[in-house]
Amino acid sequence: MVDSGQNEMEQPVATGCDQVQRETRKVLILQIARQIVAVGAAAALYRLLGPEPFGLYGMVIPLLMLPRMAATLGLSTAAVQSENLSLSQRSGVFHMTLLLGVAATLLTGGLGHLFSRIFQVPELIWISWTFAGTTLVDTLGLTHLAGLQREMKLGRIAAIRLAGQIAAAVVSVAVAMQVKQEVLTAGILALVAMEYAQISLNTLGYWFFGRWRPGRFVKADIKQLLAFSGNYSLSSLVFYAGQNLDKVLLAVIFGSTQTGQRLLGMYTAMYNLMMKPVYFVTDPVTSVMLPSLSRTRKKAKDYYRIATDFYRFTAILLMPAGIGLTVVSTDVAQLISGPNWDEAAVMLFALAPAICVHGLINISGSLLASAGQTGKLLAAAFILLGLQAQGYGAAYWFANYFEFGPDVSVADAVSVAVAASYSIVLIFITIPYLIFCFSRVGLLAGPLLLDFVQILSRSLLMGVLVWFIQDLMVKAEWSLYIRLPIAISIGVTAYAVLMWSRIQQSVMPFLKRGHEVTL
Repeated sequence: MVDSGQNEMEQPVATGCDQVQRETRKVLILQIARQIVAVGAAAALYRLLGPEPFGLYGMVIPLLMLPRMAATLGLSTAAVQSENLSLSQRSGVFHMTLLLGVAATLLTGGLGHLFSRIFQVPELIWISWTFAGTTLVDTLGLTHLAGLQREMKLGRIAAIRLAGQIAAAVVSVAVAMQVKQEVLTAGILALVAMEYAQISLNTLGYWFFGRWRPGRFVKADIKQLLAFSGNYSLSSLVFYAGQNLDKVLLAVIFGSTQTGQRLLGMYTAMYNLMMKPVYFVTDPVTSVMLPSLSRTRKKAKDYYRIATDFYRFTAILLMPAGIGLTVVSTDVAQLISGPNWDEAAVMLFALAPAICVHGLINISGSLLASAGQTGKLLAAAFILLGLQAQGYGAAYWFANYFEFGPDVSVADAVSVAVAASYSIVLIFITIPYLIFCFSRVGLLAGPLLLDFVQILSRSLLMGVLVWFIQDLMVKAEWSLYIRLPIAISIGVTAYAVLMWSRIQQSVMPFLKRGHEVTL
């Protein structure tokens, strides 16, 4: 379909319960494959490149993502959330997003000059400009992605992203095998290639399957979309700043040295590893949650049922994942990272508890956005950012004030303390944050919080059992490649037994074809 610039309206998207179930199931299945590919590629790159390139990557990613999110995320989300969208408005969104993407690209390169002086790392200039082009490529596909989301073609989106992940894995590993490791900054080229391969294939897929081509730029009334997108973009920007303030702090403190870049690389890698189960669950949930809640906003009963079911689904999967990864963090870090990553295990141990609540915080943005409460979302984002900043400040003071033995450097202590602070702040803010979000959309959070207590308590029971079994295997000197699969199997089995009725009610409907869902 080519937009001729006329003002005919696209039909509102119908969101049936069976469609929500079907699309969520597709996304979950494809997300499993995507995460397997991502973890496999990461393990290969950790071994081929070492931690230093990931330290540089950790420095530049906030400079890349902050301008990109500020410029592009809000308009595409507004296009999804809007009940009706004319074709001229859709073209207006495309051209405005492209213009903002160009500005974000230039800003990313410019920030490289500024932060190369702050971090005292001259290489950040060319690295930032090299990465900056990925924003422009990403911008080209966002409006088409929004169209697919409006049509609830979420399984197709997941398939496109899986193809992009596979391409990124192949290209990045191929480049990593060719770089000269004695040149420390050469390894970043593999990560640059990974970004371009994934985003380019995603954009091509959105264009091909979106079956829509933007028309010429015509004046269209997108003031309402811009008002929504402004608050949503800014809130997403603030949330992202809070999630990356830890890496910026570590880069400022010791990013100018090779040892510091090595530690920052480990921290960035373990943070990304911690976030994989979070993204595994929240990516499909938010892709379905925002359009489905937006379409049922005027049906209070359906709205409440859909919202609470998504929260239960997220908690049932992520709370045991957080507890389990905390228990087996040493073995997982050793398996994924390989040799020369000794400090990574304790960083992962400190970060892993955040998984239990991270997903609940992430999907709350879709809840508030579905009701148009982007102003409240922005306020909550600033509060969380302030709490995280205070937590990191306290962590830095703690690491410098206390002695941790001759084998623990200040840099080691700071990185672990900051990781622990990340988890602690998120855990303590979750309940007040959820109560706030639910109250803003006129829902009661109390019954859902009681469910979370039950889920968490049984996750902890599973964690104690896994810790006990793993401790026996370590004392018996069982191989890592034997004890880790056994520990994971025991944990999954124990949790399934403890939570079987809830899993059948809240998780299995999304995985069984033809099964009736209560959404």
